[in-house]
Amino acid sequence: MPRSPGAAGARAWGADRLIGVDVARGLAVLGMFVVHVGVGWSLADGSNALYPVAAGRSAALFALLAGVSIALLSGGSRPRSGKEMGVALWRVVIRGLIMLPVGTALTMMGTPVSVILAYYAVFFVLAAPLLDERWKVVAGTAAVLGVAGPLASFYLRGLMVRGGPLEGPVQAVDSYDPFAVYAGDGVVNFLVTGSYPAITWMPFVLAGLAIGRLDLRSVRVRWALVGVGSGLAVLAYGTSWVALYVLGGAQRLAAATDRATGAPYGAEGVDAALYEGFGGAVPTSDWAWLLSAAPHSGTPLEVYGAGGVAIAVLGVCLLVSQYLRWVVYPLAAVGALALTTYVGHILLIWVAEQGLLEGTPLVFVTDQLAYSVLVGSVLAATVWRLLVRRGPLEWPLHAVSMWAAKRIP
Repeated sequence: MPRSPGAAGARAWGADRLIGVDVARGLAVLGMFVVHVGVGWSLADGSNALYPVAAGRSAALFALLAGVSIALLSGGSRPRSGKEMGVALWRVVIRGLIMLPVGTALTMMGTPVSVILAYYAVFFVLAAPLLDERWKVVAGTAAVLGVAGPLASFYLRGLMVRGGPLEGPVQAVDSYDPFAVYAGDGVVNFLVTGSYPAITWMPFVLAGLAIGRLDLRSVRVRWALVGVGSGLAVLAYGTSWVALYVLGGAQRLAAATDRATGAPYGAEGVDAALYEGFGGAVPTSDWAWLLSAAPHSGTPLEVYGAGGVAIAVLGVCLLVSQYLRWVVYPLAAVGALALTTYVGHILLIWVAEQGLLEGTPLVFVTDQLAYSVLVGSVLAATVWRLLVRRGPLEWPLHAVSMWAAKRIP
């Protein structure tokens, strides 16, 4: 049997914790560091070599693992029942309600990061009703939403544009929505128009919920995740490439008109958009945008492509962590303290943006922000996990949600 990294490491995880899930979550967090602070290395053209790998996919993996965590919290492959399932359901909802103000506060800080935590709150609440459903039902729901959600988003957002029939109602909702007024991210954004809208991101969460109901300790299941995920990714990204560059989709988009400027996108504009990705959804100016699988495009092909990568990565992490627990320990520690690490790196970005360390001996921290975030997160998470166990934000989230859930009839 593979051993954990010493007695301290065993205590840190507990006998029943799936370290591979923490490793995958750690990879998702580091992927966000690539996008947010530029962790990686530069190519000859000045671009970050890791950006095409991490953009969009790290957030999708993060969302998928949210669903896995919800499933594990409620019993994993042996779902709880009765009062225990009720407690688990309320723990999920309460965790979401706690993360909503935390995420909103981070958004209000005005960093260039599209904060996912407030959206997480919505994901948790929407996933709760499916907590006691069979995994096949949840997986089927995720599969259907992976197509229906992006199509519905494209249609609805087309009605919300300037002069559209839903422009007025959306403005009215936003004007009374305190989250939209103070943070710029409100109910409409959470559901349809934001960076991580539920209408296109719930498939990731529900896929994770279904996966979390499987026996993730089974080697056969782990290899199945690798195979199924890889197949989905190849099929989705391959279909998008053929549609855009063989069947003329990219050429059609180059001639399409940008509603913001009134000018055609042009070939360079389309290529740049497909490389850099979008702010949560593709433009509604032409249906051919739905052929894209670019980061954060919110299309069916992106959902299936990024979702497939996330499933495969989870399978690989579960397989590798079984034999290399010492090696992956720091990465797993980051994943176990994902909330603390995520919030911490947003705060450090804010400190850098404000120039609060300028003229102090600690200015090197913000001058070398990418290294500070990466090295600081890995070292701090590893030491904390070995010595204390639950993170400084994970502990109150666990304690408060458990305490409150047990007192709800």
